[in-house]
Amino acid sequence: MEHPSLIPTLRTQASPIARAACAIYGMLLLYSGLAPWAGWRDLGIQALAFLTAPFPRYTTTFDLVVNVVAYLPFGALIVLALYPRVRGVSAIVIGALGGALLAGLVEAVQTYLPTRVASNVDLMSNSIGALAGAALTAPFAAALIDRGRLVEWRRR
Repeated sequence: MEHPSLIPTLRTQASPIARAACAIYGMLLLYSGLAPWAGWRDLGIQALAFLTAPFPRYTTTFDLVVNVVAYLPFGALIVLALYPRVRGVSAIVIGALGGALLAGLVEAVQTYLPTRVASNVDLMSNSIGALAGAALTAPFAAALIDRGRLVEWRRR
């Protein structure tokens, strides 16, 4: 018979590590999206004007890939931070919306930085990244949180 401490138990509370990692990663996205953090001024453009602007003339595949990849972990971390209270499709939707909201906030605030260009393509690619990260992680949240290596290490 197995020792009771070795039997995996399902978590009833959210993982503090997942929540902290999600918050820290969100702050890193915010920080990197608003760098250089200098020269703030009103350029006479509405903060959400980028939403209805035409697509930028010059968009590279590299930029698109970087934007998607940057938000993949954020969507994944949102799902892990929500587990076990929110799971499955609901976690995916919240992960995607959370990524889209952060990306939209960053793009809107970039309107006040002359060295940055707010872009609807960036918002779209960031949102796709968050959605993909959430969708890829949701099916494995229980395995990662309840039965992951950190749990085994902590139990030992």
